[in-house]
Amino acid sequence: MVSVTYDDSDVAKALEKIVKDPNAKEFVKLLTPMICSNSSAVDYFFKLMLGNKLPEVIPNGTLCKVRVDRLGYGSNKEGIRERFADDEDKVIVTVKEFRGYHEYSQYQISYKNVEQNGTTKDDTTYLNTNELEVIEEF
Repeated sequence: MVSVTYDDSDVAKALEKIVKDPNAKEFVKLLTPMICSNSSAVDYFFKLMLGNKLPEVIPNGTLCKVRVDRLGYGSNKEGIRERFADDEDKVIVTVKEFRGYHEYSQYQISYKNVEQNGTTKDDTTYLNTNELEVIEEF
């Protein structure tokens, strides 16, 4: 994979080409730091500039699979593996909220966590679009 470096001025120049408004300079001043504050937003921005599309938003309530090691810091990964993981080390999660393309972790998801005493509880964490594998309905 090729890596490209950029700075705020690159984003500002690109925005100047997009924003066609009498107040364009002010829009560029507003939007540039918003986009640049997050590497995911910058990646999406330049993909759009190259003619690509944004990923489809996964609707709330959609079931997905996620690798156990991508779950939150407070998750009991060993307990989850023992109780819920499949042979690919993935568990089923539910999309709770799409937080926006501008967020580093675009989705909040819920999953079953395992307490130290073995009981389960509902828990949440944040994940990127590319970490979610939508379970297709039959």
